Amino acid sequence: MLTKLRYGNTNTYLIRGTCGNLLVDTDWAGTLPAFYKAIKAQNLSISGISCVLATHYHPDHMGIITELMELGVPLVLFDVQLPYIHFSDSIYKKEKNRFYKPIDENRAKVLSCGRSRAFLASLGISGEVIHTPGHSQDSISLLLDDGNAVVGDLPPYSALTAMDDETVLKSYEKILSRGVTKLHYGHMVSERVQAGNSVQVLINK
Repeated sequence: MLTKLRYGNTNTYLIRGTCGNLLVDTDWAGTLPAFYKAIKAQNLSISGISCVLATHYHPDHMGIITELMELGVPLVLFDVQLPYIHFSDSIYKKEKNRFYKPIDENRAKVLSCGRSRAFLASLGISGEVIHTPGHSQDSISLLLDDGNAVVGDLPPYSALTAMDDETVLKSYEKILSRGVTKLHYGHMVSERVQAGNSVQVLINK
């Protein structure tokens, strides 16, 4: 089951599995108290979160990951993201955010996207993670077998007719080819799509 948590400027998502709960994205550094309230509203505590992953490592999607790791929540990091894990360090340093702590990637569980289905199955979640560059090179999307997909900050599907970005279009082709029917974004309302639809069909309308 997918639940949207909003305790700041970024939509984050809780995926409840039969064997564990996955958190997808966090908000800015400094939002941990608000995060506590958000999960309490879901009758959940920190100990009830099995692991966390980020759709990409921009500051508004990974700000409290280190704090969660210190509280015992493991980070799942995908190998395509590894070169970008410290992208936000300089941004937080420039703004002098006293809450931010850089991520220690040596403490993360690093996986390839190809191993994501087995990892999710260990939590009792049916789905996979795929590499979907476009917003950033390290962007990934979580695709659930029930048709829901968390795509982070990919441009909205409904805006593709006004875009000419081959990377984004290819990422959406991969997403749509896997039977996705609903897209969940990092900052916008969710959007329904037709399963199996083609990006080219949309553009040619």
